[in-house]
Amino acid sequence: MKTNTEKNIYLTLDVEEWFHANYKNIDFNEYSYDETNLEANIDRFISLCARYNIKSTCFVLGKVAEKKPQIVYKLFKAGHEIASHGYNHKLIYDMTPEEFKGDLLKTCDILRGITGEKVMGFRAPCWSVSRDNMNWFYPILAEAGIKYSSSVYPARTFLYGIPGFPEEVHCPDMNGTRSAVIEIPVPVGKIFGKKIGFSGGFYFRAFPLWFIKRCVKKNTDKDKTVFIYLHPREIDRNEKRLPLPILEKFIHYVGVSGCYNKLAKLIEFYTFGRLDDIIS
Repeated sequence: MKTNTEKNIYLTLDVEEWFHANYKNIDFNEYSYDETNLEANIDRFISLCARYNIKSTCFVLGKVAEKKPQIVYKLFKAGHEIASHGYNHKLIYDMTPEEFKGDLLKTCDILRGITGEKVMGFRAPCWSVSRDNMNWFYPILAEAGIKYSSSVYPARTFLYGIPGFPEEVHCPDMNGTRSAVIEIPVPVGKIFGKKIGFSGGFYFRAFPLWFIKRCVKKNTDKDKTVFIYLHPREIDRNEKRLPLPILEKFIHYVGVSGCYNKLAKLIEFYTFGRLDDIIS
């Protein structure tokens, strides 16, 4: 039985293959979409959510949807929101505005062709929205009919982030003009005064459950929105692994063995929603 009283908590899944990671020298074309555990992991995720009547938002890569449309349809029929994660996990700051627009429209068309519903949300791979590209990023989303984005890490890491970016759900200010698209930024906590993520990816896998719950409560006590974000490979200790250098290997795989159980405990404890609940 769920005993928590926190609100504004959402569950998200970035639906991509085990090799979709934007480290140096990783070429997606070297890997096959065949004989992976992705569909089995999606089935496992759907089953876990159904056990506790939880719905989530799933940000799906367009190329994954092309290769395995049955996965998208399974998620959709189970009541999960289908949103866009781009076509082939290309970083926003590595694209021109024209390239991004084409990538976005292509993916939205693929997803709508599977579900029959308009795509409302977008998440940039690797939180790759920056101050340099946000002035064209949000207008392109709005032009495509996207209502919300979940694409900004409102602090700085050596890989990504926009320090000073508002932590609340808001319409970003672009040189004095408010975006028509709502941004739902990554929730952050503090360690020794430094802002740091806690709710997904490396942070979720590395931090203990009690610390994650404490950060959730501190954010929701301030009426801030919190979402969990994970990838199918993170709930499967047996999925294939990339040949990465020591640091990247640690970041990418630490805590994978216990990640599914940690997620299951949170789903049992919290009542999660879909991100489109925020705009509805």
